[in-house]
Amino acid sequence: MFTKHTLTSSILKQDRVYTVYLPKEYHRNSQQTFPVLYLLDGDKHLLQVAGILNSFQDGLTPRMPATILVAVHNIDRMKDFTPTHTMKLPNGEQAGDWYQHTGGGEDFLHFLSAELQPHINQQYRTQAPNILVGHSLGGLESLYAASQSDVSFQAFISIDPSLWFDFPKNYHAIEKGLTANVVTSKAIYFAIANNPYTPGFGLSTFHRDHLQQFAQEFNQKTNESVSFQCQFYAEHDHHSVYHQAVYDGLVWLFEGYNLSGNLAEFSVEQILQQYVQLNKKLGSQLKPDQQGLLRLKTKGQQNPKMGIPVKKINELLAYYYSEGKKSR
Repeated sequence: MFTKHTLTSSILKQDRVYTVYLPKEYHRNSQQTFPVLYLLDGDKHLLQVAGILNSFQDGLTPRMPATILVAVHNIDRMKDFTPTHTMKLPNGEQAGDWYQHTGGGEDFLHFLSAELQPHINQQYRTQAPNILVGHSLGGLESLYAASQSDVSFQAFISIDPSLWFDFPKNYHAIEKGLTANVVTSKAIYFAIANNPYTPGFGLSTFHRDHLQQFAQEFNQKTNESVSFQCQFYAEHDHHSVYHQAVYDGLVWLFEGYNLSGNLAEFSVEQILQQYVQLNKKLGSQLKPDQQGLLRLKTKGQQNPKMGIPVKKINELLAYYYSEGKKSR
């Protein structure tokens, strides 16, 4: 279900439009809470990302929790998605008039964290993680958000981010923020396309090469509280990479959530440990999907040859969903 809304921002001094997509699970259980994915360039990518989220709910057990999607519509992405102001292209030449209003990224992030998120949390049943997804300049804003110590997001998907913008100022500032003494958990999926172009340079691998350099340097300095995964997409350009990167990013972020892998080797202790690690990575309190566990149990009872360990499924149901939660 998609609904369009408007929020008046005192920070940005403008009305901002956003669209909310509620998963079908939202109305099935009035006690259930949901992670939230905040989508930059939301008016462009809303249907595509909603389809990806839906696809992860198929099967015996979901691959990630059912998630609320908040698609933030654009007004001026050149302003909102750039952390600093500059009038120069990365090759040193003067930029055009479209650079006049760059540098609004800090205010836009403040709007997301201080106005939109509290409003969404008040209107809907939400829980961590809050995920920020951005591409190109939106990927720069997502990466910038991850570098801030007081950010209210726990997970980030940054797709072929425009680290060429105001280079090397943003490059070094973001790297410094990400390698500082981070005290809260952050998980970052960093997608790099095989992009042979860079603004100002034209046909040039400046953009691609510096993203790869950033990932390599960051992996050498990473803080224990930051989980970082970089993927280079050799067969995708700056635009075609989007769908695959969102899909892969969500798979990586929620690795360990799905239970229906090799059921013959099902271990309650293993599942409990999986969720401890998953929640540490995402700063969350996720637990296995109750309806998914019940489907597994029913399938195991109806089809014994599938080898689904019904007794162990019951242990997980008791541990996570009984009135008096069991200790182990």
